[in-house]
Amino acid sequence: MIGRTEYQNVAGTRCATDFVELPSILMEHFLNSPAVLSLFDVEGSSTMRQIGNHHSDPCHSIDTYSQILLAAMDQKYHSPAVLDPSFDSTAELAKLHDTRGLIPYVPGTSFQTQFGHLFGYGATYYSYLFDRAIASRVWRDVFANDPLNRETGEKFKREVLRYGGGKDPWKMVSALLDAPELETGDAGAMREVGQWKIDDEVGQPGHH
Repeated sequence: MIGRTEYQNVAGTRCATDFVELPSILMEHFLNSPAVLSLFDVEGSSTMRQIGNHHSDPCHSIDTYSQILLAAMDQKYHSPAVLDPSFDSTAELAKLHDTRGLIPYVPGTSFQTQFGHLFGYGATYYSYLFDRAIASRVWRDVFANDPLNRETGEKFKREVLRYGGGKDPWKMVSALLDAPELETGDAGAMREVGQWKIDDEVGQPGHH
């Protein structure tokens, strides 16, 4: 809606796949903010104004681990290993479950056959975790202290949202975070984001 791209095919979510999740994940941080939630509490009667939308999810870490497993599977299925005539996608899935997974593989199942992201994302399923790390850093460094500040909101719109897929995502994130070391998007930039991990887990108690 606020994109300002010259061509429609680079507008909105039509951008680099490993960047496309960033805006929506960032919005989840806003939904955990008492300041933001208070906008919907016009009578001031809700405890959300004080505590936000934090809730305890005992399965949150398991879900994160599952995302790591799926990202590893996606990478394996898009690697040169599949060129081997003996490659068996189910056997590879079972191996991942039994060597890296929390829950052993269930014989006779083929989860990968109904996992549409394998061809929709095509080797970039890691973007969910990747963008969670970036969104956490953007929230912490840009919005957390004053999420309703118009100036920072305009900066996000000006540096990221208006470009859609019309500008290199690394350049956008670099400008937004004032982090020139990210601008080239090289191996060093990937390592930097990898070191961030996910500082501010969405929906976790005690985090903002």
